[in-house]
Amino acid sequence: LVSIRGTVVRVSNIKPLAVRLVFVCTKCGEEQYVPLTDGKYAVPDACVGDGCRGRSFLPDRSSRLNETVDWQKIRVQEELVTDDRAEAGRIPRTIEVELAADLVDTCVPGDVVTVTGEVK
Repeated sequence: LVSIRGTVVRVSNIKPLAVRLVFVCTKCGEEQYVPLTDGKYAVPDACVGDGCRGRSFLPDRSSRLNETVDWQKIRVQEELVTDDRAEAGRIPRTIEVELAADLVDTCVPGDVVTVTGEVK
């Protein structure tokens, strides 16, 4: 767990991130959903239908079982302390932060924020 404090310098557009997607077996029509880790597209390995050994699936984008969350990237620039002469003239470092769900659209460029989270 890491915590940083800095100024927001850039905010991206809000985008949907798929966390669960429904697939339909092309052989028997059975529906099954797959959890998508970090939004990475993954197709089921085999059909879960009784007696079906189908391995070909089509995504059902209109299913009510599909689940998405909003996400957005922000760029945070460190605050430089002016007391220390060793830091004078150094370019401030930046880090890109991913916001999801209720944290989306909570800050604008110029806001001073403290971000706590995991480093990927």
